[in-house]
Amino acid sequence: MDKMKIWLVAGLMGLGSSSAQAITLNIDYSFDSNNFFNDQIRRDIFEAAADFYETSIRDNLLAISSTGSNRFNAIFDRPDTGFEQTINGFDVAANTMTIFVGGQNLAGTTLGVGGPGSYEISFNTTSFVDNSISRGQGDGTRASVEGGGAIDFATWGGAISFNTESNWYFDNDVGTDESFSGFDFFSVALHEIGHVLGFGIADVWENQIINQTFAGSESVAAFGGPVPLNAGKDHWTEGTTSGGLETNFDPTIGSGVRKRLTDLDLAALSDIGWQVGVVPVPVPGAAWLFGSALFAFMTLSRRRVTAA
Repeated sequence: MDKMKIWLVAGLMGLGSSSAQAITLNIDYSFDSNNFFNDQIRRDIFEAAADFYETSIRDNLLAISSTGSNRFNAIFDRPDTGFEQTINGFDVAANTMTIFVGGQNLAGTTLGVGGPGSYEISFNTTSFVDNSISRGQGDGTRASVEGGGAIDFATWGGAISFNTESNWYFDNDVGTDESFSGFDFFSVALHEIGHVLGFGIADVWENQIINQTFAGSESVAAFGGPVPLNAGKDHWTEGTTSGGLETNFDPTIGSGVRKRLTDLDLAALSDIGWQVGVVPVPVPGAAWLFGSALFAFMTLSRRRVTAA
């Protein structure tokens, strides 16, 4: 029996076709030992952010089913401790991704950290490897979603951790924009789910970087040219705007700020392979207030691949 290990280390994605399915984000709170999500309103806000992606993205993701000697083990950093966690014989239903969420003291100005998970596969059939890794995206092979030839992105899901020590604003109605103080939990949840979907992290993202800009065709069309990136090349450059609004996927946010996803943010998800079919409409007269305190998002480092 062959064995393949794919590791992610250190801390830690056009219009959809009519045949594509809405994705489901399965939110799992089982690694929230610090009880960050004990308050139902926090769960409601996070799930509202997940609902936005579920209604915005259409794709056909194959199920991952561990049977017999074909085994898929999910690997991720626990959202409550940061330690590596492995779930053996992990299964995911078709058109579904699982996101493990929780809280821990991230220290400093970091509000959230998140990204797609890694995996370990034991297999007898190469089709199980391709199906589990690509989930039917690209040309259905692992090579189409990983490495220098990646043209799409797929994942079983991932993990997101929120800073338990931050001064959060928990809004009981995320459908409206109003003046507030503190860091908007809804905005940060949208951002971190974007990282789980591969924004700034996926190989197909990296394959479309030219110098210090992102040159995905949908993003170029939305922005009017290649989009400048931050120093880490995993976010838009600080203060990038789209349609007159600051993007959600730049690297910082201020106190008292709400950032919904802009056309440019959604274009990036399209460029890394997601079939985006809904564009958000800004709330007329919304107050976009910028405070002085900022935070930084952390992302997963590059993969190391070993085969035995």
